Amino acid sequence: MNKKAVIFVLTFFFVFSLGTVYAQRGSAKADVINIRFASPLPRSSEWGRALDRMAADWERATNGQVRVIVSHDGREGDEAKMISSLYSNAIQVGVFTSAGMADICPAVMNLSIPFIIKNETELDLVLKDMLPLIDTRVKKDFVVLAWSKGGWVYVFSKEKILTPDDLRKQKLSTSPELRDMNTVFRTMGFTLVETDFTNMGTKLASNAINAIYVIPASVAPLGLHKSLGHMLEVPIAPILGAIVMNRVTWDKLGPANQQEIVKAAKKIALEFDASEVKTEANAIASMGKDGLSVNRPSKPQQDMWTNDINNTLPSLVGSIFDRELFNRLTSILDKARSGK
Repeated sequence: MNKKAVIFVLTFFFVFSLGTVYAQRGSAKADVINIRFASPLPRSSEWGRALDRMAADWERATNGQVRVIVSHDGREGDEAKMISSLYSNAIQVGVFTSAGMADICPAVMNLSIPFIIKNETELDLVLKDMLPLIDTRVKKDFVVLAWSKGGWVYVFSKEKILTPDDLRKQKLSTSPELRDMNTVFRTMGFTLVETDFTNMGTKLASNAINAIYVIPASVAPLGLHKSLGHMLEVPIAPILGAIVMNRVTWDKLGPANQQEIVKAAKKIALEFDASEVKTEANAIASMGKDGLSVNRPSKPQQDMWTNDINNTLPSLVGSIFDRELFNRLTSILDKARSGK
């Protein structure tokens, strides 16, 4: 090969290699996955700060291939709007409560049937056993990255409530999103008034409602307990939270990045779980100092709530609630309570 031919070959390979390098750089840039993460939680809260840390972990663990913007403070709308935005890919990830998860995974409401799971110990047993099965019931358009505990729902009221008959005399505010729980309460004979959470204060002032059921951590910041004055010290049902990604984005990530994303999400979920009991206790204690009366029913009165739900559920299991999951749930609880 003569000198000119050698120079031509070397030049060709140099240009080809350089072009390949730039092409690879260009494709790497094109492969960046931008994620808009919607959260109803306040940015300034402990949970809001934790989500910001998780977003940073996602970027770091994927070497910048995933870039995240967390949209805090409910700026992306309510949970129904967030689900619609996940479908359309306007957002790629969202934080949801049981109310929102009921549309993504209807089976999850089996874990929030009123007056069935009674305490944190029972809840932990149920979640350990049932969440893997619940995961298989998630709609195909979504992937649950992590589940977390969101606290317990309690009844707050203007008048002292100790029994189901006491509550039947009240106008109980409820979220329209809690469809399954609302069906249970209506079947139990309670009068429900569907209310947007932001309008509760106004409706309490006008006596359009005189009782609500919600987690204490939501009541305290808005000062709703000042209009109510009483809390029934019976945990009605646990509320779960979940971090959910749409399937379109999940499939773009690839197995290695998927693993890192889930790892970081579960780490944050564990932080939520660890703080949940403390957050609830602090909220109740704070409201107690501010005049809230926390009313504990006697054992016979507590049994009235259990008897009422036991009389109600046979008409709902198999229609509102999945029979297989309900039977599994009650089996777990029966074994735990019998000491087996």
